[in-house]
Amino acid sequence: MAERKYAKYIITENIRTAQPPAEMMKRIEEQRKAGNYTEGTALFNLNDKIVPGAFYVDCHWIWKTHGKQGIQTEIAHTHDFDEVLGFFGSSRENPRKLNGEIEFWLEDEQYIIDYSCLIFVPRGLKHLPLVFRRIDSPVFFFTAGNGTVYTRSSGNE
Repeated sequence: MAERKYAKYIITENIRTAQPPAEMMKRIEEQRKAGNYTEGTALFNLNDKIVPGAFYVDCHWIWKTHGKQGIQTEIAHTHDFDEVLGFFGSSRENPRKLNGEIEFWLEDEQYIIDYSCLIFVPRGLKHLPLVFRRIDSPVFFFTAGNGTVYTRSSGNE
């Protein structure tokens, strides 16, 4: 069978072209040792290195949190591109309810997210930290930006 012309645009595997920063992994491991961690699955990653010309997208399922304290996965940072973050609850009866609680920062304003939402972060706007305070049922989480790969202009670890 001949190879299909557009098959390269359909992503069905999680291809990681870069590992998370060492400092991020250290922070997550320290929280895990203290009994505070999330169960999750990195589902898909897309960027210009995977499909030339693609913008960056990263998709995760967050299944559950463990421990008495929130789990901080990210520090405050900025980008040279616009970014969208999405958090979606999985309740069939009320998909707009997150069934969890996430702490999210835009500049110096703290937001407690307990509903499904999209968050637009204009280029240059400092955002995060991101803290998963509680996940009672699975939450689908994604980030996407109009840059070809994920980079930071500040807050590099």
